[in-house]
Amino acid sequence: MSASPADDDPERTRILDVAREEFVSHGFRRTSINEIARRAGVSRPTIYRRCGDKDEIVLAVVVREVVEFFGELVEMLSAVDSPGERAVEAFVAGMRATRTNPLVAAIKEFEPDTLTSLLANGSPDGVGPVRMAIAVGIVDETLPLDAAMRAAELMIRITASLLMSPADIMPTDTDESARLFARTFFIPLIEASSRYETP
Repeated sequence: MSASPADDDPERTRILDVAREEFVSHGFRRTSINEIARRAGVSRPTIYRRCGDKDEIVLAVVVREVVEFFGELVEMLSAVDSPGERAVEAFVAGMRATRTNPLVAAIKEFEPDTLTSLLANGSPDGVGPVRMAIAVGIVDETLPLDAAMRAAELMIRITASLLMSPADIMPTDTDESARLFARTFFIPLIEASSRYETP
């Protein structure tokens, strides 16, 4: 995957590219700083200076992946008119990414407990930006931001549940089935969110 456009440090970009390749091949835990440094052609001190420790490298790689996904998603959704249909297509794209993205596949294979923990106990720092990105993607004159935030929160929780425990009676493992699921459940959810008033 290419670097984020905001990343103007070629050496850091190369290190993160190599780290991503190692994570895809071996998972987070089995990847070593030494191997990243060797493959990137830099020293360990350079790794720490440019990218930090391994936890910081993992975070940087994951954030870069998420930023690129949402950048592509925003561009795709710009051609979709209604909030409901934007939510549908966002869900379809997200579920497709969980099937096709090599980094997600590696996390499922090597770190399933990490994925489950992230989905079940996602910190506000991690979930907040995703919730805001979804809300901004579906907001319009018929759906104010507070309603869009409520809808996004519920969509994230439902999606996390489906990823942790797929439902055979409601499959989402193809674009077609994911689209049917989202149109059936998310469009009414968005409409309800626009009517909801905090007591």
